[in-house]
Amino acid sequence: MSRVLPELFAAAVRRDGGAPFLTYYDDATGERIELSAVTTANWVAKTANLLADEYDLESGETVAIGLPPHWLGVVWALSTWSVGASLTSKTGTLAITGPDFAVRGERETVASALLPLGGRFREPVPDGIQDYGAEVYNHPDVFVPFDPPTPDSPAYDDLTHEDLISAAEPVADRILVQQTLTDRDGLGLLVGVIAGGGSIVLCRNLDAAKLERRVADEKVDRVLE
Repeated sequence: MSRVLPELFAAAVRRDGGAPFLTYYDDATGERIELSAVTTANWVAKTANLLADEYDLESGETVAIGLPPHWLGVVWALSTWSVGASLTSKTGTLAITGPDFAVRGERETVASALLPLGGRFREPVPDGIQDYGAEVYNHPDVFVPFDPPTPDSPAYDDLTHEDLISAAEPVADRILVQQTLTDRDGLGLLVGVIAGGGSIVLCRNLDAAKLERRVADEKVDRVLE
């Protein structure tokens, strides 16, 4: 098994490319999006190119993810690692925030409207904030890192790539979760799914009355609290 997270995900893409990897629901808006490993990899490459080319994010710098449970959080985590940077629970060199603009980065703040397909804001964003949806589509879906991470590179706060991979329990099941996948516990679960060949149904604002039907429709093996 690879000891570097971008390579671990690349192996999952080669192994399970067209299969569902991350299915996202928001019961408040009715949104559903299903991303295969290949589609996720395309979003990761576009975002990594954005981070490297537009925001000059480099090895040794950090990204704070201030998003609710959302598929874009997974994309941003994988993109951050792809450019050799790390995630942080503190103030990052760069931050990705939602439409509440609640999180700011030291050097750059990027915001997502959290609209379907990563769409741009319908109104102008505040000064000093970049609109992710207005910029990401301009970038290619192939990324070649200038300074890729090593097993000892920071991945999240004081944890290295090796630490996250070693600690993760492989998950082969299709699991339904409501939690963010970008904090310490969520990242452990995400890495476990990538390593084990599982998949995720991520539900935001879950309507409890729809849970039983969703488990059946999505062929969920386990529901995690």
